[in-house]
Amino acid sequence: MGEELVPHPDLGVMELVRNAYDADATTCTIRLLEADRTGGTLIVDDDGTGMDEDSIYDSFLLLGRSAKTSSPITPVGRQKVGEKGLGRLAALRLGAHVELETRPANTPGRAHVLVIDWTKYDSVHAVEDVPLTVINKPTSEPPGTRVTISRLREPFAEADIKRMARSVLLLTGPFPENSPFRAIFVSEEFDKLLADTSRAYLDQADFRLFAEIDAEGYAKATLYDWRSEVIHEAGHDLVALNRKRGGRDVHLPFELAPRASLELWMFLKGGKSLSPLKNSPDRDRVWPWLDVVGGVHLIHRGLRVTPYGDAGNDWLELNARRTGSPEERPSTRTAVGRVVVDDDAQILQPKTDRTGFVETPAFVDLREFAIRATDWAAAVRLKDAEVRRREQVPKTRTRMKTAEDELRKTVRSLPPRYREIVERQVNTYHGETQQHVRAVERDLRLYRTLSTLGTSTAVFAHEVLGPASRLTRMVRVLGQLIGNKVGQETYDAVFDEPMSRIGRSLDTVQAFANLSLEMVKKRKRDAAHVDVDEVCREVVKLFSPYFNDRNISVKTEFDTRTMRVRSTVAEIEAIWANLLTNSAHALLRQDMPDRDREILIRTQSGEESVVLTVDDSGPGIRDMPIDEIWSPGRTSRIDGTGLGLTIVRDVVEELKGKNLAFEKGELGGARIMVRLPAQPAPAASKPPGAPS
Repeated sequence: MGEELVPHPDLGVMELVRNAYDADATTCTIRLLEADRTGGTLIVDDDGTGMDEDSIYDSFLLLGRSAKTSSPITPVGRQKVGEKGLGRLAALRLGAHVELETRPANTPGRAHVLVIDWTKYDSVHAVEDVPLTVINKPTSEPPGTRVTISRLREPFAEADIKRMARSVLLLTGPFPENSPFRAIFVSEEFDKLLADTSRAYLDQADFRLFAEIDAEGYAKATLYDWRSEVIHEAGHDLVALNRKRGGRDVHLPFELAPRASLELWMFLKGGKSLSPLKNSPDRDRVWPWLDVVGGVHLIHRGLRVTPYGDAGNDWLELNARRTGSPEERPSTRTAVGRVVVDDDAQILQPKTDRTGFVETPAFVDLREFAIRATDWAAAVRLKDAEVRRREQVPKTRTRMKTAEDELRKTVRSLPPRYREIVERQVNTYHGETQQHVRAVERDLRLYRTLSTLGTSTAVFAHEVLGPASRLTRMVRVLGQLIGNKVGQETYDAVFDEPMSRIGRSLDTVQAFANLSLEMVKKRKRDAAHVDVDEVCREVVKLFSPYFNDRNISVKTEFDTRTMRVRSTVAEIEAIWANLLTNSAHALLRQDMPDRDREILIRTQSGEESVVLTVDDSGPGIRDMPIDEIWSPGRTSRIDGTGLGLTIVRDVVEELKGKNLAFEKGELGGARIMVRLPAQPAPAASKPPGAPS
């Protein structure tokens, strides 16, 4: 059971470490000897109080017996964390041979030794058929316990060692208090992580959130700045779960959760940092440190619980919620925190495989408290940022006016022979600057319109997906009912075509809803080396129901496998989506002759660039000069916005590229070409053992 239930060997080993913690050890050391191959050895050694002979038989060897029930507190006051033995058994089963040597503090000078040879169990019917004998012997070693697991059945892979090193390092968390317990993993990987995290940088955080819930489930929260000064406080009404009852808001307590606290240190990158330490050399070390320790860890009874805070385990949804306001929300890469739970009443239930807790209503309440507290902190930070932004605009105008006055005053103080020349140049510069400002303000108004449109579209898309999915299922059921009623032959002749048309229309609605939601994902706005072919494939896939419903065939010829564009996925998506939409609208014009509707997409690599080409079989560019198609508001469609190609133009210019349009292309309709600067794609890594 232990082997099957514990997914990674390090989890079983960590259970032995937890046993050391329960034995009031101050240090527990893990060693791997030649463990990178079958037959190695694992040693877990601690300086705890050890076990007497009765404890070995009645506790260590007895599955299902938890010492927490009868004596939940250790002699030095620790709350016990060890469970019912399955994790320990998994560790003991890692090798074919186990030797336990324990030296109890209450009988100094004596050691108890137990040897388990797992091969003896292969030929018996029941485990009790193999006798286990504890041998007593004298010893000069101090109290403690050593478990030696030899003849390992499987080698410890590099991923296992890295996972164990991080688990051991973070067992008591990267936090300011000095824990009375320390675990050490003797390995190069642990030494490297220890070097990277030898100092905690919590004092350099720009914000710190502290929140807690009391025994009745009532919460409060405080947000501090880098000076540790309070900038916002919240009572239960601002953090709680709100429900409408009898026409009024009711602030429900987190009554099922155990008493707990949340502490979160948040860092801002680059010039956004508010801390005076932002220019300190230490600031550059914060980010590698956060790569190791970042995320919110769950500390239960003094020790960290796996997997909360591990890479990929965003149990408080920090990254997902950051999509809405990336500037004011933390992520697992920009924050480190902890949820601390003593859990005296044993409310939380550990999973059998020791990977976290069962998601009982109590655990859900605990997580909801932590999420609500981080939501509150993000909301007040966003409000403060908006106040600063609004205050900055008039201040900037005032400073610009003051600077301009000072400049003109300086010019007037120049000798006459220089004054006229300088004044003329200053006026020219001032005029160009004003023209640039007016252009930027026009673009700002344009993109505010686009932002409003995008937000409205995303909201609509989110709301429409559910009804569209239900309608699709209802149409399918309705078709079956009609078929059963009128017979298959009549259904095929009369009902099949209109029902199929309804189904295709619903597919189109869902396709555009998915497209809108896909394009607003935050991760797509991060700069990267983008594969334009792969982005195009995804966009075409999202558009395919719309194209299929309108009998538009799309052909692709991709050839940028050796080049990448330094951009964001969102920008490249914007280019492809607007070019495809432009072609589709041309093909669906009422004055289009009755011929095949085709779009041809082609990409080509050059030495330092990639070229994207979109041809269609539409009527070509007409009704306006070709150089005006890029201007905002210029469109040949009565109901068009005229913004699609403007967005393409602006994105291409921002990427230092070039866009071209031709009245007629290869398919007889318009041709749009985009040239973007590119870099060679990184070489693919070879699989282990591949020839060079």
